[in-house]
Amino acid sequence: MSILVERDLMEIRNHLLEMCHLVVEMVRSAVVAFERRDPELARRVIEQDTRIDELDLKIDQICLETIALKHPVASDLRFVVSTLDMIRDLERLGDQAVNIAERVPRLLSLPQVFTCPVDLSEMARKALRMLEEVINAFVARDAQKAREIKSWDDEVDRYKKIVIERMVECMERKPEVVRAGVEYIIVAQNLERVADLATNMAEEIIYIVEGKLVKHEEVIPEFKPAERPDLFELLERHARLVIECTERLPLALEAYFQQNTGRLQEISEDIIAIEREADRLKQNIRGHLPYGLITPVDKFELFLFLKEQDAVADAAEDILKWLTFKQVRVPEELAREILRLLEENVKTAEYLVPLVEKAKVYIERGDDISRQDAKEIVRNIRQREHENDLLATEIKRKIFALDEDFFKVYFLLKLLEYICEISGRTENAADLMRAMIAKA
Repeated sequence: MSILVERDLMEIRNHLLEMCHLVVEMVRSAVVAFERRDPELARRVIEQDTRIDELDLKIDQICLETIALKHPVASDLRFVVSTLDMIRDLERLGDQAVNIAERVPRLLSLPQVFTCPVDLSEMARKALRMLEEVINAFVARDAQKAREIKSWDDEVDRYKKIVIERMVECMERKPEVVRAGVEYIIVAQNLERVADLATNMAEEIIYIVEGKLVKHEEVIPEFKPAERPDLFELLERHARLVIECTERLPLALEAYFQQNTGRLQEISEDIIAIEREADRLKQNIRGHLPYGLITPVDKFELFLFLKEQDAVADAAEDILKWLTFKQVRVPEELAREILRLLEENVKTAEYLVPLVEKAKVYIERGDDISRQDAKEIVRNIRQREHENDLLATEIKRKIFALDEDFFKVYFLLKLLEYICEISGRTENAADLMRAMIAKA
C-alpha cells in the first residue's frame, strides 16, 4: 500500500468513526427524548443533523477522489467502496433520529393524554443494540459478529408489527388518541428502519473483511481482462436494470389501491430481485476498475453519476417499503392521479438509457450529433422533473382537502415524496452526465 493511499484510508476511517459515534448518540438521545418527552434533548438531536450532513459530504468526496486518483486495490478498495454505502446508511440513520426527536414537540402540543397500552422501549433497546454492536463489529473487523447482528433484524420487525397492530386497535376504540397514536406508529417505523440500516452496515462489514456480498450470498465475480465489458456498456446495463425496477412500480401501486396483497407481494419480490442485481452490478463497476485504467471521463464524476443512477432503484424500493406500512383506502379519482404521477416519474427515468447510449457514442467517437442529442435528453429530463413537481403539488392540495384522519394524509403525502424522488434522482444523474460530456 502506498503512503498516499494509507493516508487517505486513515482519514476516511477517522471521519467514518466520528460519524458512526455521532449517529449512535443521536439515536440514543432521540429515544430518551421521546420516552421522557424532553423537548430540549430533542432539539439538540435535530441540531446535530447538520454535522452528519457535513461528514457525509466530506467522506464521500475523499472516497471518490481516492478511487479516482490513488487506485486502491483488494481489501483497501473494498473498504472505500463499502464506505460510500455505509455513509448513506449513516446519513439515513441520522434522519431516523431526527424523525423520532421531532415527535416530542408534536406530542407535547396535543391536549389528550396518551392512554394506549403500547410500549416501544423493548423495540428501541433492540434496535439501538443492533446499531451499537454493528459499530463495534466495524472497529474490530468482525465478520462473524456482523452475521449475528443480521439475524436480529427479524425480531425488530416482529416488534414493529405488534406495536402497529396494538396502536390501530387502540385508535379504533379511542378516536381521541389518533393523533398521538400516529406519532407512535411513526416512531415504530423509524426504529424498524434503524434496524434495517444496521443490517445493511453489517453486510458491508462482511464485504470489507471477506469480499462477499452476503445480500446476494455470492462472491463478486472478477472480470477477466479478455472479457472485461466496456465501461459505458456496464453503465447502460445498470441503467436498464434500474428502469426494470421502476417500470414495475405502477403495477405494484395498482395492486395496492385494489387491496390485492398477494399481487403486491409478488411484484415487490420481482422489483427487489432486480434492484439487488443492479446493486451487484454497481459494486462490480466500482470495485473492478483496474489499477491505472485510463477512463474517457473523470472517475470522480463517473462514480457520482453511478451513485445517483442507483438511487433511482433505491427510490423504487423505498416506495414498496412504504406501501407495506399501512393499507389505506384512496378515493378512485385521487388514486388515478397518484398513479399518473408515478407513471410520469417512471417515464422520466426511462431517459437514462438513451442518455448513456448517446454519451457513449460521443465520448468514444466524438460524434457531435450524439452530443447534441444527449444535451437534449438532459433538457427533457429537467423539464419533466419540473412538470412532475407541479403535478405533485396539485395532488397535495387535493390530499389536504380530504376529510380524512391525519395519518392517512401523512401517508399519502409521504408516498408522493418517494415517487418524486425518482425524477429528482434522474435529474441529478443527467446533470452529472452533462458535466462529463462537456469535459470529454
